[in-house]
Amino acid sequence: MKDTSHDYSMSEQFRVDPHYATELLADVRLRGCSGELEILLRQMVMAFGEDGDWRENLTPAKQDV
Repeated sequence: MKDTSHDYSMSEQFRVDPHYATELLADVRLRGCSGELEILLRQMVMAFGEDGDWRENLTPAKQDV
């Protein structure tokens, strides 16, 4: 059985289902910690590249006033 890293597996899933990646990013930004966000962004760079269009959506999360 071939062993793959979690980052690689997640990046493959993001390529197959970019909508899932978008939804997960929104959820982590809303509820996650900075460490979880760092991991997710690393996986998204693996999936979509450093300079992908997906980075345009990385604006600060809106906070309730």
